[in-house]
Amino acid sequence: MRTKAYRAVPYVTRVTAGSATTAHDRWASMPNTPHPHWRRTVQALAITQVLILIGFNFSYPFLPLFIQELGVTDRGELALWSGLAIGIGGITMAAVSPVWGLLADRLGRKAMLVRSVAAGSVILALQAAVSNVWQLVAVRTLQGAFTGTQTAGSMLIAGIVPKERTGFALGLLNTAIQVGNLIGPVLGGLVVLAVGLRGSFLVGAVVLAACTIITIVTVEDLPVVRRPVESGFRATARDVVAPFRWAGLRGVLVVGPAVQIVYSATVALLAIYVQDLSRPSWLTPELAIGLALALGALAAAIAMPIAGSYADRHDARVVLVGALALFAISLVPQALVPNALVFLVFRLLSGVGMAGITSATAVLTRAGAPVGGEGRAFGALASAQNLGWGVGPILGSAFAAVAGIPALYLAGAAVTLVLLYPATMPRMWLAPREGGLEPTLVEFTR
Repeated sequence: MRTKAYRAVPYVTRVTAGSATTAHDRWASMPNTPHPHWRRTVQALAITQVLILIGFNFSYPFLPLFIQELGVTDRGELALWSGLAIGIGGITMAAVSPVWGLLADRLGRKAMLVRSVAAGSVILALQAAVSNVWQLVAVRTLQGAFTGTQTAGSMLIAGIVPKERTGFALGLLNTAIQVGNLIGPVLGGLVVLAVGLRGSFLVGAVVLAACTIITIVTVEDLPVVRRPVESGFRATARDVVAPFRWAGLRGVLVVGPAVQIVYSATVALLAIYVQDLSRPSWLTPELAIGLALALGALAAAIAMPIAGSYADRHDARVVLVGALALFAISLVPQALVPNALVFLVFRLLSGVGMAGITSATAVLTRAGAPVGGEGRAFGALASAQNLGWGVGPILGSAFAAVAGIPALYLAGAAVTLVLLYPATMPRMWLAPREGGLEPTLVEFTR
């Protein structure tokens, strides 16, 4: 018999009656059915993401200082090299994320998560061994190509949780990420003081190695539902880029990367900007850098579960518009204040704005993805966002070299306000509140 699917699928699924012989098999054969242990898996992912982000943030906020240690001392050159070293990983991650998303749908999302964490451990260790800035940029390029732990975690969660709990689950994951971003820079400053910049890379590598083992043991995934696929390079390439043609993803694929351009452009030069602000004697540059990142992460960690749950119960588009406005407003005073302490206060507002943007974007991405295509949808989003993350520091560094860092913050606010236009065009750009695309027939054969 034939029946209508209650969510769109990009292909026809065939299930033979009587082939599901166990409760687990029957569950796996049903489209859009949550994993029976999804809560436990989300909790395990949240814990590991905290540790993973701590490991990465032992060194990431201090890359400009590490580049100085490698011999780049001119302020203009330092800004350009910092932007390149930070941004190049995002560009390569943008290129490969759709491929990882396709492999997640075909081979399993847990496999992609393990791959990303293990690769992060190896690449952090390699960064500790570089002897010049070119080598650092090369290793950072590899990091973008083979890591992506946050995207891999989002793919897994989007495939196993109930649709109506998407915002909550992804909000919890993003809260864990922000807690890692909160704790990591502060601990990283202490680690750098204790073992040096190179030693901080090695400590982070050890932490990610432990997280790889924890992920293998504790994280569960849903079984991969095999589907007929065309062979050949052209067919695979079409499957990789298919999410970019899904109507419900247009908005997030525009807003997501644009916000990342603004955010990464300003964060990449934060370590340099803070040094130019007046500050009390007890507030060292290293501590000020750590606090600037940590306070934004603290605000985001508190706000994300709230924003995610609200987006689940109401319209995620409203959350997106409000969060974009708040983020834009918070950037303006950061460009005008001369004091580091006041600057830190407004970093809190930026964190709240980014929390709302991230939560709303996650819910809207799940809403615009067909069943079985969640991995590719989040892979496409990651590709777009990481392109923004990669391009942002490069464009921001070039802009700041000409106009100054304060002008960069003002330009970022203007760009964010422009994004309110696509965010308020739901029929063209974003999936409807109930999610899904046009229904597609699912065949059941006897």
